[in-house]
Amino acid sequence: MFAPFLAKGIDSTIDDYAEAIEYTMNIVGEDAIGIGTDFTQGHGQDFFEMLTHDKGYARRLTSFGKIINPLGIRTVGEFPNLTETLLKRGHPERVVRKIMGENWVNVLKDVWGE
Repeated sequence: MFAPFLAKGIDSTIDDYAEAIEYTMNIVGEDAIGIGTDFTQGHGQDFFEMLTHDKGYARRLTSFGKIINPLGIRTVGEFPNLTETLLKRGHPERVVRKIMGENWVNVLKDVWGE
């Protein structure tokens, strides 16, 4: 999760992130939303160089630019703030549970079986 896809870019907040979730949910529905926990905190430039280069030819594949997670959810320790924000924005607990993990569990069950 990083800010380039958010309207305010690196100046985004957790409310902007929740707005992006709502926008996507309005398009694909509540059963198709899943939040990844692939935080990159603590990784240095070497990590991002490895991610952005072709492993066979060392060509740069992309440039992430400056990576700053939205204010209020910048570290994995702040992840519960997203649950709180979604609830405060009026989403029912059952929908928030889907967004925060149940949908991923369902995907994994479909792929690997129960």
